[in-house]
Amino acid sequence: MTTSLPDEKAARTRELYDRISLGIVRSLEKRTGVTDVKLLDRKPADPGRICDWEQEHCTHMPEDLKNFYITTDGLLLCWSVKFNGSVIPLGRMEVNPLGNLKRIATPVSEKHGATQSVTVTDTESDEENERPRFGQIERAFEIDACCSHGKVCLVYEEGVVANPKIWFLDRAVRWHFLASSFMEYFRLMVMHLGLPQWQYAFTDIGLSPMSKQWFNLYAPVRLAIDDEQLGRKLRDTDADIVVADKGTVVGKVDIDRLFKITSDKNRDKQPKKKPQPPPSPQSNSQKVSSSRPSLAHLASKRNNR
Repeated sequence: MTTSLPDEKAARTRELYDRISLGIVRSLEKRTGVTDVKLLDRKPADPGRICDWEQEHCTHMPEDLKNFYITTDGLLLCWSVKFNGSVIPLGRMEVNPLGNLKRIATPVSEKHGATQSVTVTDTESDEENERPRFGQIERAFEIDACCSHGKVCLVYEEGVVANPKIWFLDRAVRWHFLASSFMEYFRLMVMHLGLPQWQYAFTDIGLSPMSKQWFNLYAPVRLAIDDEQLGRKLRDTDADIVVADKGTVVGKVDIDRLFKITSDKNRDKQPKKKPQPPPSPQSNSQKVSSSRPSLAHLASKRNNR
């Protein structure tokens, strides 16, 4: 009896999942200071539930994500470190189970990436009339809540029912591209070991100093790669800023020249003289007395006559 093509894909996904998950567990257990590596074993999701999800949201789930859920209904891998005599939870790799793959309210986007004054918690509304649109994004589904520092989402563009992308929604309600497919995102998550706020390595914000310290300890090579990619991205966007409203170009500010001009202006300014205090009455009397001739001088004049 030959297996069908979907069964073969599911088997390959299962093999890949086992290889990645077991490999990362073994790799973490060998690292200095790492302890309490826990991989939650979950049963496969029923294919009928996947069909129900697609019918409920009128969309097609991508094949790689569908095969993942057929393999395991979500993922949760946590690990801790020993630090100063205590155990600190550090890494967390999570993919929501199918029941928590829920649609979020997508915030309205304005020009240059700005958004309306909403927060990430505002995207949790499930009312249809409270779902503002975000540019080309028609619908987004939460894959990982990221411990409340953002949301990793499966994003469908407007008018497109297939090939959704993985995007990161930060606390400022701005979208950042992560991966072209779920499996690509899954590999990124594994390569970053689920370290705190690793998704910010793909934003213009960058990793926090604390996150960089943990990366230097447990993923220095990945940190160097992310820094290089972020630097290249910032160099590309460090060109002249185009103002879309007026179509004018605003040049970059030359900091050295700016401070040089400022210092030159300060050097050209003449210091103001301080006003002299008015003379005291005592000093005036001394000046008057010093101008009058003495009695000895008058006597000598009389004798000469």
